[in-house]
Amino acid sequence: MSAAVQAADDADVPGAFDGRRQVRVALAAAALYGAVFAALELDRNAGSGLSILYLVPVVLVGVELGRRAGVVAGLLAFGLFVLWAPSAGVALAASAYATRAIVSVLIGAVAGQLADRLRVAGTQAEASARHFELTRDLLCTATFAGRFVHLNGAWEACLGWTRAELMARPFLDFVHPDDRAQTEAEAARSLDGEGTVCFTNRYATKDGHWRAIEWRSWIDSERKLIHAAARDVTEQLAAQAAQREAEERFRRAFDDSATGMAVIGVAGEERGVLLDANESLGRIFDCPREYLIGTRALDTMLDPRDVSAFAHGMEELLRGAVHRGEYRVVRDDGLSVWLDLTASLVRDADGSPRYRLVQLLDVTERKAAEERLRFLADHDPLSGLFNRRRFEAELRRELDLAATRPRDSVLLLLDVDRFKAINDTLGHATGDAVIERLGDTLRSRLRSADVVARLGGDEFAAILRRVELPGAREVVRELQEIAARRLASVVGDAHGPVTLSAGLVALDGETSADELLSQADRALYAAKAAGRDRVVADGEELLAS
Repeated sequence: MSAAVQAADDADVPGAFDGRRQVRVALAAAALYGAVFAALELDRNAGSGLSILYLVPVVLVGVELGRRAGVVAGLLAFGLFVLWAPSAGVALAASAYATRAIVSVLIGAVAGQLADRLRVAGTQAEASARHFELTRDLLCTATFAGRFVHLNGAWEACLGWTRAELMARPFLDFVHPDDRAQTEAEAARSLDGEGTVCFTNRYATKDGHWRAIEWRSWIDSERKLIHAAARDVTEQLAAQAAQREAEERFRRAFDDSATGMAVIGVAGEERGVLLDANESLGRIFDCPREYLIGTRALDTMLDPRDVSAFAHGMEELLRGAVHRGEYRVVRDDGLSVWLDLTASLVRDADGSPRYRLVQLLDVTERKAAEERLRFLADHDPLSGLFNRRRFEAELRRELDLAATRPRDSVLLLLDVDRFKAINDTLGHATGDAVIERLGDTLRSRLRSADVVARLGGDEFAAILRRVELPGAREVVRELQEIAARRLASVVGDAHGPVTLSAGLVALDGETSADELLSQADRALYAAKAAGRDRVVADGEELLAS
C-alpha cells in the first residue's frame, strides 16, 4: 500500500483518540501556565521578560484546539499576568494592560485560525489522495519527455504492471505498435495548443493482452507536465462491436430475406406506420419498398373481413405473446393476396414497446391449392359438380330430413345416349367437352336448392327438392331440350343430335339411399331400352321425346 493511502488511512482515527489528545494538550497548557507563573513569582523581576512565555501555551492551545480555544487561552494568559503584576510591584499603565490583552488574544486567535486552515487543507489533501487511489479511473501525471511520474492504483489493477514498472520505461513502450503514431500525434497536438486531448489507444497488459484506454489529458505548461484521466473501455468497445455486428447481421437478414419484413411502430404517431421494409415486402405489395415506408400500408390494405381478427392478434402481441396468423390484403391493383404473418414485439431497456417486427410470406398459391384440394374432395374436376361421395352423403341427409319432416323430393339419374360413340368417333377431348357443357347446363338450369352431381362417366344425378313427379318430368324434358341445343355445337353435325335418357324416383323417407339409387338406375335403363331420349319413373315409361 502506498504512503498516501497509509496517510489517508491514518487520518481516520476514532473520536475517542481526538478527545484524549485534546485533554493532554489542555493539561500540558495548564502545566505551562503554572510553570511560567511560578517562574515569575520566584524571579520577581518585571524586566526579565519571563511573562512572554505565557504565549507558549496560548499558541499550543490555539494550534491544537482551534481559534476559539486560542482566544480563551490568550485571555487566561492575560489574567495570570494581571494576577501576578501587583504582587511583583509592577506598575503598568492601563494602555499597557490593554495592549497585552489584545496581543494575547490575537496570538491565540491567529494561531487557532492558521491551525484550522491547515487542518482543512490536510483533510482535503487526504481526501484527494484517497480519491486518487480509490477511483476506478486511470489517473496519472507524465512528463513532456513521455514518462509517467505519478500513477494511481487503478493502473496496476487494469494492466497488471506495478507502478514502478510503468514509470521505469517510456509510456510509448506499452502502447500497441499500430497506435503509437496516433499517440505521438495526439500528444504533439496537445502540446502545441496547450489544449485537451481525447482519444483511444491500446496498452499492453503484463499477461500479453491489450486493453483499450480512452484518454483525456490537460497540459501544465509551467511545470512541463501532462495530467491525464483515462478509463478502460475494452469491454465497452467489444460490446459496441458486437452490437454493430448484430445490427449488420439483422440488416443483412432483413434486406436479403425472401420473406417480406417490416418494422412497424406501436405507439403515438408511429402506431401502425411502417418504419422500415425490405424489397421482398415491396414485391408482395407490388410496389417499391420506399413507397411503403412511412405509410400504414398493412392496415389500409387489410381485407375488411380480417380486420377484427388482426386487431385481436395485435392485442395479444402487446401482452407479450408472439402472434402468427393468416390474413388477406387487397393490393392497389385489386389483387387479393393471402399472407402468413408472424409478429414479435421489440421492447426498450425499460420494457416499453418500441416497435413490432413483422414477417410476411405470400401464401396465395398455397391457399389456392388448399382450396382446390378441398373442392376436389367432394367435386368432380371435369364438370365442377358434386362427386359420387358427396352426392350420396347429401342423399342420406335428405332422407333423414324426410323421415322427420316429410316433403316431396325426386331423385334423378340421367346419362348421355351413345356417349361411347362420341368418344370413339370424335375423340376423348370432345367427350370431355360434352361432360363439361352438360355440367354447366345442369348447374344453370336447376335451382340452387337442388343437389347436382356427376356419378362417373356420362352418368349424372340430382335431388330435385320440393317437387313431385309430374313437375320433375317437366324439368327433365326442359333439360333434354336445352342440352340438345347446347351439345350440338360441341359434337357438330357429323354425329347428329345428342340426347339424354333419365330415370326418376320419388323419395319416400323410408327407402334407403342405396335402394333408391338402384330404383333410379333401373328406371334409367328402362328409358334406354325403350329407345333412348326418354324419361322413366319407377320403372314405367312416362314421356317419349
